[in-house]
Order: sequence, then C-alpha cells, then structure tokens
Amino acid sequence: MNDYSLRILYILNLKEMTGYGLSKQLYNSATGKNISNGALIPVLNHLMEDNFITFNIHNGKKYYSLTEKGKKFVSNILDLNEEIRDQAIFDAIDREFPYINVFTDIEDYSVLKDLIREIGHPIIEIIRQAFYLRKRGDGEGIDTINKMLQNIINEAKDRNLKRK
Repeated sequence: MNDYSLRILYILNLKEMTGYGLSKQLYNSATGKNISNGALIPVLNHLMEDNFITFNIHNGKKYYSLTEKGKKFVSNILDLNEEIRDQAIFDAIDREFPYINVFTDIEDYSVLKDLIREIGHPIIEIIRQAFYLRKRGDGEGIDTINKMLQNIINEAKDRNLKRK
C-alpha cells in the first residue's frame, strides 16, 4: 500500500468523495501539484480490487466511499497511530526523567507509566484543540485552556499538601 492509498483511505474515512475531489485533496510533494488523474485512477482501481473502497453514482458523478473492510483497516491504522503516539509520550517522559527508574523503585516507575497511559490521551486532545484555536487566532480560547490547566495543577498541589 503506497502513500496515496493511505491518504485516500483516510480522506474517505471522513466523507465520501468524487475522484475530482480526491485529486484536489492529494498533493504531490515531488511535483508541487495535486495528483493527476493518471496517477489517481490506478490507485482507486487497486483499492477497489482489494475491496477497501467502492463507489456509487449520484447525479451522474462517481462518489467513492469505504467498504467495511476499508473502515476496519483505517480504524486499525488509527489505533496503531494512538499506540505510536502513546509511545512517543513515554519516550518524552523517559527523556525528561532519564534516570527515574534508578532514583525510584520499580513500582514508582510502573505507576508513572500507568499514569501516562491513563491521562496521555486527554492531554494530547487538549494540545490538539489548542492547536486548532491557535490556527484560528483564538487567543481567548488559548487563555481559557491555560487557566483551566493552571486550576487543575493548583488543585492537584493542594490535594498533595493536604495528604502530607
């Protein structure tokens, strides 16, 4: 499966689309242009042969969509992407605290790893939403996220102080 195949499957996971619509979405970094029909059609045909996509005709236009096999494949790729993202978070923690496993016992290290697994996804989602706000120039939204995070940090600190 080539890069275009994966990108087409991802795009069709979001919505069904015509070949023309797909060609406008697919950028060829080698040429600096959108993918040509000559390059797109063989990829679409291959994906249909492998039963990843199908098409329906609406108003004289061919609309491509994912089959159940295609949906499952994209779902598996997205799940794998989450695992890779989780591993990146773990790796970042390891870089931030390179000797944490030396300075703490193995149980503490396991607690930290489990905690990252538990709260890593919401943290990534906060970053994703902040990214979208920043792209739209919504500084107020970014400030709101910062205030909310600071409140969470302060509450956690207060709870830790009360338990000592």
